[in-house]
Amino acid sequence: MKPPVSNHGLLALGCGALLMLLILLLQSRGSAGPPQPAPPAAAVTPIPMPSTPQEECGGHDGELVVATGNDVSTGSVRREVFDEWNDLIKPAADPTAKLLEISGSTDVRRAQMAALAQAGSCEYDVLVLDVAWVTEFARHGYIQPIELDDQGAGFLTGPLEAGQIDGEQYGVPFAADAPLEYRRLDRQSGGYLLQLDDNEMGTINFLEMIELGGGKVLDGDDRTRVALDDDRDDTWEALRSSKRVLSSTEEGVTVLRESLQVDEDRSVVAFKEGRIGERPVSYMRNWPIAFHQLASDPRMRGPDMKLLFGVRAPAADGGVLGGSVLAISRHIKPNKLDPAMRLIKRLTSQEVQARLFACGGYSPVLTEVYERYQAGGGHACPRQDGSDITNASLPELATLASEIRKSIERAQPRPKSPYYAQFSEVFRRCARGVWEQRVTKEAFFSSVGALEAALNGRVPDDRPPC
Repeated sequence: MKPPVSNHGLLALGCGALLMLLILLLQSRGSAGPPQPAPPAAAVTPIPMPSTPQEECGGHDGELVVATGNDVSTGSVRREVFDEWNDLIKPAADPTAKLLEISGSTDVRRAQMAALAQAGSCEYDVLVLDVAWVTEFARHGYIQPIELDDQGAGFLTGPLEAGQIDGEQYGVPFAADAPLEYRRLDRQSGGYLLQLDDNEMGTINFLEMIELGGGKVLDGDDRTRVALDDDRDDTWEALRSSKRVLSSTEEGVTVLRESLQVDEDRSVVAFKEGRIGERPVSYMRNWPIAFHQLASDPRMRGPDMKLLFGVRAPAADGGVLGGSVLAISRHIKPNKLDPAMRLIKRLTSQEVQARLFACGGYSPVLTEVYERYQAGGGHACPRQDGSDITNASLPELATLASEIRKSIERAQPRPKSPYYAQFSEVFRRCARGVWEQRVTKEAFFSSVGALEAALNGRVPDDRPPC
């Protein structure tokens, strides 16, 4: 292995490169002829695998660490599932499973998981990974392929394929996600809230704004072809539109400008209160998890205990597929591999998936769980003694399961590119610029080159496209 370059060596290399650049600039000033076009941006190469020996990679020998985001379920049911596994179910010889919550922000979580993987750390054994980051983690060597029984029979097609990269399964579906439309039944005169804050959720909502509105951003088998076309007025009009067509009535409702500063949690609060600032709120786009957050609040039920809100899947195709998969770190110690697979099998069993759905609000990834609840079977979550939480009833869960499944079947994945994070940032900057009325139509559509470069891992120049 080559010895590392010292700081003095790096300084010398940098000074030499700077001197050569100055010489080339002076030569170019004295040369005749028209200026030459700039060379194409260099491709970003995959990050090489670190050579950290297993015995020096860190980690916890006595624990199987599962890295994830914050538990947003009602009653922290996900943690209860892990406690049950450790206390009652796991083989005695298997290490204790430790659920480690890193961050509620998917962007922060991705950065931290990637940084440790890049360093060769085995601090995390199993990763609860957003489906948008599977390609990056697989192609950069952060996670390893997983063998599934019966090629994953029983999983919903969309979530299963989201974990497949280059023909191999790298992630086992854990929780599905797709957009739902929430509407207050006790007030119809308010506006519509999206989540357009400057994070990944904003990217998702802007993609949906265009594609649910009849426009086009992405195309191709892996959604890695940028399809923005300035000849398509429907794309521009869908992005600029201040209206969202309701799936229930096909009427247009005003999207509130406050959406630019709203994330998932704040929109749920505003929907409960029926206003944001001085503006009334009657409608909201959110994930299925919001249903339990609303249904468990006594303020969202009438005197007869019926819900004061309804929920429907978007009427059109174009929603963005979300959710998470269970992935195994490339750096997991060999003695933890079989215990990790046993834990994953438990977490994706029908029993656990139904419990996470009924008690926590996580959308199942198994076809049979949906079919059972849609047919009126399954189990509602029992009410906890002394709690003012009202759990969703079996009929309410049946309706929810039906609408979630419709939305998942209509939803489109985000691009399967290891450089999706770069694309997300560029696209969101340009789309927000349109909504902030600082980016023109010409400037927005001129970002196509930068978006294609980002998806292909090419380093953009210093000039932002929007």
